[in-house]
Amino acid sequence: MTDFIKKIILYIAKYIGLFYLTKLFYRNRIRILCYHGFSIRNEELFVPGLFIKPDIFDRRMKYLKDKNFNVISLEDAYQAVKNGKIEDNSVVITIDDGFYSTYSEALPIFKKYYLTSTLYLTSYYFDKNSPIFTLAVNYMFFNSEKSIFDLSKLEIEGLATVTRGAPNFEQARLKIIEIGQAFESNEERVELLRKLGEATDQDYEDLNQSRILNLINEAELKECVANNMDIELHTHTHRFPADPVIAAEEIKRNREKIAPLLSKPMSHFCYPSGEWSKEHWPILDDQNIKTSTTCDNGLITPETPFHAWSRFLDSARISQIEYESELCGFTELLRKLRGK
Repeated sequence: MTDFIKKIILYIAKYIGLFYLTKLFYRNRIRILCYHGFSIRNEELFVPGLFIKPDIFDRRMKYLKDKNFNVISLEDAYQAVKNGKIEDNSVVITIDDGFYSTYSEALPIFKKYYLTSTLYLTSYYFDKNSPIFTLAVNYMFFNSEKSIFDLSKLEIEGLATVTRGAPNFEQARLKIIEIGQAFESNEERVELLRKLGEATDQDYEDLNQSRILNLINEAELKECVANNMDIELHTHTHRFPADPVIAAEEIKRNREKIAPLLSKPMSHFCYPSGEWSKEHWPILDDQNIKTSTTCDNGLITPETPFHAWSRFLDSARISQIEYESELCGFTELLRKLRGK
C-alpha cells in the first residue's frame, strides 16, 4: 500500500465517522506521544524520523486542545493505570534526549496551550557546549554541497579522498564516528569535528552556536521545569545494554548528574533508541523505576507491562491525518485487524 492510498483511506475513514467511533471505543486507553527534536534550521530534512518543524508541532498541540484530549503527566498516567482509573482520552506528551530545541521551540508551544510534558534527558551532553558527536559528523556530510572530500587532514589512518555515494564514502564516515567515540575526552571529539568541518566546508563554530544538535543547559532545564515539564531518566551515554552492571551504571550516572537539579525524584525511564528486552526489567525494578517507554506503537491499558509502555513516534515523516488516526484509535483498530 502506497502512502497516498493509505492517506486516502484514512481521510475516508475520518469523514464517514470512523475516527469518532474508534475514539469513543478506545477512550479508556492512554496515548503516549514521543518527540525528539524541533527544527531550527533544516533538521527535519537531515533526520526526518527524529525532528519536526515547530509550526507542524504547534498544529499537533492545537489539535489536542481543540478535540478535548486530556493531556496528563506521565506520573498521573502511571497512577491512573495502577489504580484502574483512566480518564477518557488521556494523552501523555514525551520528549527524548533534551535537544536545545525542546527549550527554544517546543516549550513556548507547550506554554501557549497550557500543556504538561515529560522530558527524558540523557546526561552526557547535558550542559556541554558542543553538539552530539555522531549527529554532527553526519550533519556535516549531509549539509555539505561538496561531492569529493579530502579527509587526509583528519589524520586518521586509511582515510584520504572519498566521493559521496562511493563504497568507501560510507566506510570513511563510519570510521570517523568510530574513532571519535573512542576518544577519552570530548575536547578531542570537538577538535576532530573542526577538522571535518574544514574538509566538508562546514563551519564548526556556526554549527555549535546554532545549537541545533546540542542539548539544553542547566538554566534552560530549570526554566523547563518551571513551566510544567517533568524531567525523567534516559541513561548517561544513550546506551542500555543487556549487561546488568553496565545498564545500572548508565541509569546511576544519569541520576547523579540530573537529579540534584530537580525538586522531585526521577522514577520513569525511556529506552535509548527504543531498543528494549524483558531482560532489562529486573534492572529497572532494582533502580525503583515505575514505567519504561518504548518506541513501539500501541495504546496503554491496565494489562500493558509497566516496563513496556508503547508510544507513537511523531516526526516530519508523519502526516496530520496519520497523527489524528493514531490519537483517535483508528490506527490501533487497523493494527488489531492485521494481527488477526
